[in-house]
This record gives sequence, structure tokens and C-alpha cells, in this order.
Amino acid sequence: MIPSAGLPSILQRVTHSLLAMALLWALLMAGVVRQVVHHEVDELMDQSLRESAEILHSVIAVLHQQGLDQAMAQVHSDYEEHLVWQVVERQTGALVAQSHKAPAQALLLTLDAEPRDTPDGLWRVVSFGFQNDPGHFLLVAQSEAERVEARAEAASYTLIATLLMGLLVTLLLNLLVRRELKPLARLSKAVQACDPLRPETLPQSPERAELVPMLQAIRDLGRRLAQCISSERAFTAHAAHALRTPLAGIDAQLAIALKEAPESLRPRLTRTREAATRLSRVMQALLTLFRSGSEPQRQLIDVAALLPAQAFGGLQIEIQTERPVSVDPDLLAAVLFNLLDNAQRHQARQVQLVVTQLDGINRLRLQDDGEGCCPERLQLIREALARQDYGADGSSKGLGLVLADLVVRAHGGHMTLPAVEAGFCVELSWPQA
Repeated sequence: MIPSAGLPSILQRVTHSLLAMALLWALLMAGVVRQVVHHEVDELMDQSLRESAEILHSVIAVLHQQGLDQAMAQVHSDYEEHLVWQVVERQTGALVAQSHKAPAQALLLTLDAEPRDTPDGLWRVVSFGFQNDPGHFLLVAQSEAERVEARAEAASYTLIATLLMGLLVTLLLNLLVRRELKPLARLSKAVQACDPLRPETLPQSPERAELVPMLQAIRDLGRRLAQCISSERAFTAHAAHALRTPLAGIDAQLAIALKEAPESLRPRLTRTREAATRLSRVMQALLTLFRSGSEPQRQLIDVAALLPAQAFGGLQIEIQTERPVSVDPDLLAAVLFNLLDNAQRHQARQVQLVVTQLDGINRLRLQDDGEGCCPERLQLIREALARQDYGADGSSKGLGLVLADLVVRAHGGHMTLPAVEAGFCVELSWPQA
């Protein structure tokens, strides 16, 4: 299985891009709106200030003429006052009258009908003179803090609204992206479940137009793989058939030669016959594994019946079985013969074969007392078998383990290589049904 950890995710990348775009859009919009709002709010507030000043001027001018303007500067209940006014004596700058929250000092000493800032920057002021009293003039001011607050609120509300809209759009787009990626996930599951040797399991019609080239490539690859597998099976089976008859003849000739040969040649002839027997077993295993029809032909069998007592000469085999197991007898026999042959070639003298069943799972454990292998080499073999890397570099420790792994996988199971103190151990597990 290809590891997915650490690889970039299309969904995450799209989501992050959308979120970054939403934030950037919100900031840009907030900046633009801030400039627009700053200008428009200032202009609006200046207009309001001027209009309010004109109204106050009309009222206070009459009261000032009557000498009643000071009566307006009474103490009122506490409330937020956005506008203040002052009646200032032009020459001395003294206050003649003022609103109850106006500063005690004159905000400006000059007369100007256009809105402008005070020297301390705390007020925005408009001033008007009195037609019948040139020695006094009216100041109407608005607090700069109030203007800043109005601008900040307008900008912040715009930023929050824009950001919320961006996040909402990001969420909707994320849901749309998830929905559009579902056909790709279903195609991945269909590819994972397909078998190149069974065309009906290949993915069928795509759900999106963009997946048509990918689906066509997958189907073409499946056909090529099926052709390669069929060709390899046909060649292997043909080669095994072609070699089986000569090997049988060689074995027969060696048996006759053993009877007729002098005593000095019999050990060599015996070793030659054993080698020919092992080669014959390999051919039989290849025939069984690559026969037409890859599904195992399961039967309830006794594992002990698969191993003739004299098949391995001096190798002592101890068999412990509880009950018959559901397995392809030909395939399991080929596996056992090759594993036992491996044990014999690695100096084993005794092999323990234990077959158990638990919770519908068959377990076959074969352990010898041979030379075994070091922990580092054992780990390399495990990793190679997990990858199904049956290379020619010797990492899979011979045909026996390769054949055992292929056969147990064909039965829907798996093979493990437990660590033991001495010798070598192979454990096969597969479901009973």
C-alpha cells in the first residue's frame, strides 16, 4: 500500500487556497471600504456639522441679540453630546456662552465658515459671525474621537461582514469540492477491487468527463497486465510440463544406476537423485500454481496425509493436527514440500508441524531446528514478502517462502515469520471458509 502520510492533499490545498483568498479579499475590501468610508464619512459629518452649525447659529443669533444666549448653557442630565457650541468674544477670546459639555476655553480664535481642525486635533470646528454683533462669533464643534469612532465602526462592520461572507463562500466551495472529489474516491475503490484477470471487475463508466482518460488508461493497463500474466502462466506451465517427463526419466535411470553402480559411486548418485527429486517438486509446484483457473480448489483434508513418511529421508517430521482444514490440497502439498526441502537444505534434522483452528481461522506453523538466519536478514525477508518483492536477489530466501506466500494469499490469508530462538519458523493463517 502506498503511504499517504506526508503527501499533499488536493482537498486541503484547495481549502487553504480558498481560505487565503477569502482573507485576502476581506482585507482588500476592508482597505478599499476604509478609504471610501473615511472620505465619505468625513464629508457627511462635515456637512452635518455645517448644517447643525447653521441651525444653531440661527437660533443663537436671535438669543444673542436678545441677550438670552447664556440661558442655554444650563446643566443638563448626562447624555452623549456629539456637537458643542461656544459664543466667543473676538478680541479677548473669552467665552460669552457655551453648551454644557463644551470646553472652558475657546476652541478657535479666528472666524472661518469652512470645517477645520483645532490646533490640538481634538475637534472639528465651524464658526459663524453675528450680523448685528461683529465683536462675537459662534463656534460649533464635533469631537474628533466621535468621528474616529464612526469611521472605525463603519470599517470594522464592513470587514466583519466581508470576512463572514468570505468564510461562508469558502465553506460552500469546500462542500462543493468534497462532492466533486467523491467520484475520484469511488474510482480509487473500484481500481483497488479490480482483478486484471477478470475484466468484469474493471471500473466501468466514469461519473465525470475528466475521469474518462484516467479510466481508459486503467482499463488498458488492466488488459496489458492480464495478457502478461496469462503469457507468463502459459509459459511456466508449458516449461514445467516439458521438464516433468525428462525428470521422471532421469529419476528412473538414477534408481537403476543405484542398484547397478559400485558402492563407491552410490553416495554421488544418491545426491544426484535427491537433487533431481527436488527439481521435480519445484516443477510440480509451478504446475499447480500456474494452472488454468486461479481460484483455490478447497477441500477438507488432513494435513498429515499430504506428507508421505519416507519423502524426506532423515528429516524427522512431528505433526500435530486438531481437525481437517479447508484448503487446496495440491497447493498446500506443494508449499509443504518446498518448505521442508528448504529446512533440509539448511541443515535441519527435526521439523515440528502444528495445525490449529480458532475463530474460523486456520493456522499452520512449521518450525525447524536448522541454521535459521540472523534478525537483520529475517527483517529484510519480512519486508520483501510484505511488498511481494520476489526478486532474484535472494531476499525472499528461496522458492519455498515465495510459493507459501502466494498460496496463502490466494486463500485470503497471510504469512508471518515469527522470531524463534533456534532454527526457522513459518506461520500460515487463512480463513476456514
